[in-house]
Amino acid sequence: MKSFESKPTEIHCSAEEIYSFLSDFNNFGKLMPPEISNWKSTTSECSFTISGMADLSMSFGECKPNNLITMKADGKNPFDYFLEVQLDKINEQLTRTVLVFHADLNPMLVMVASNPLKNFVNLLVETLKAKMES
Repeated sequence: MKSFESKPTEIHCSAEEIYSFLSDFNNFGKLMPPEISNWKSTTSECSFTISGMADLSMSFGECKPNNLITMKADGKNPFDYFLEVQLDKINEQLTRTVLVFHADLNPMLVMVASNPLKNFVNLLVETLKAKMES
C-alpha cells in the first residue's frame, strides 16, 4: 500500500472541534476541491467522483476521539484505500493535523496518481485550516 502524507499543519482550533467537524461527512464535503464532483453524503458515509480518475465511496473506520479519524473504502471502488486524519493536540487551541491517504495502487497508477494524491491531501488540510480558523 502506498501512502501520501500532507505536510503537518498547525490549526488554531482545539482537537475536539476539528474531530467533531470531520466526524460528519456532510462537513467533510465542504473541504473538497473543484476536481471533486457528484458529492453525496450522510453523516456516516459519502461518495464522489474525482474528475478524470474514479468514483469513490467511503465510510468511517477506526476513530479515536480527538486523535484519529479513519475513513475507508466502502462499496464498489476501483482500488482499496483509506484516509487517516491524525490530530495532535499542542495546547487547548492549537492542533497539529496530518492527512494520510493510503492506496493499494499498481506501479503504473502510482506513477500517474502520486502528484495528484499528494496535492489532494495538502489541499484538504489547508482548506480544513482555513475553514476551522474562519
